[in-house]
Amino acid sequence: MGWSAVVSVALAVVAVVIAFGVVMASRPATRRLVGVLPAPGRTAQSVIVLVAGAAVAVALINVFLALLDGVRENDDLTRFDRPIVEWVASHRTGWANSLVIALTDIGGKAGLTLLLIAVAIVIAVRLRSWRPVALAAVSGGGGALLVTGIKALVARDRPDPLLRAVTEDGFSFPSGHSASSLVVLCTVAWLVSKAVTSNTIRATIWVAAVPLALAIGLSRIYLGVHYPTDVLAGWVLGATWLITVALAVRLPSSPIVPLIRRRRPAPEPAEPVEADAPARR
Repeated sequence: MGWSAVVSVALAVVAVVIAFGVVMASRPATRRLVGVLPAPGRTAQSVIVLVAGAAVAVALINVFLALLDGVRENDDLTRFDRPIVEWVASHRTGWANSLVIALTDIGGKAGLTLLLIAVAIVIAVRLRSWRPVALAAVSGGGGALLVTGIKALVARDRPDPLLRAVTEDGFSFPSGHSASSLVVLCTVAWLVSKAVTSNTIRATIWVAAVPLALAIGLSRIYLGVHYPTDVLAGWVLGATWLITVALAVRLPSSPIVPLIRRRRPAPEPAEPVEADAPARR
């Protein structure tokens, strides 16, 4: 394992530790909030989640389309892209470059793929079900295909090579690191939260996953390999795909199996009572 990989792992561990501290510090406020809010029934909760999720997905799609239109038309929405990249490039420092490169490596294809596969297998063994593997394949694989297809269709060039701190090939819009890190890290948090009973662990993994994914996206701007609109579009696309998968799982007639829902063991049948057995006094 190289030095950069060691730093990447250390950064991920630091993110989890900080998230745990945030969760523990916010527990009193969270308990008070939960005590005040009314608890809806299970049916009402499902309806609220489906309606709210669909509304958020539609809003995110509109945002992505606006970003896409701005990139294709090169309008006012993207006119600040190059000045921002130029400004960041002029303010880089040597020690920060090494740290940000280690951070961006967390969002690499190989690392994210291995992480998702490992977590899916562990959760599948724990729950004795293949459904976590199916969820990982649909979420991670589908998101990757979506990003690849849009990149090929838009074919936006990356920023000027003279502004980059690292070498990158391929097209720029949307940022694959931004979308994939958000999809994979949140899918990992989703799987873990379904396999553990501790609310503290659930909250910690989510609080660590989302900011870490956002930091990976920002690292792409710092390194000069993506424009800000590329990164924003990657986040929006990743969030849209996550919500779409989550809604598909919750639909009663979903073509995706009802993933990682726990099944309670069936009660053992009672021993039959003989009809002609003499009554005890």
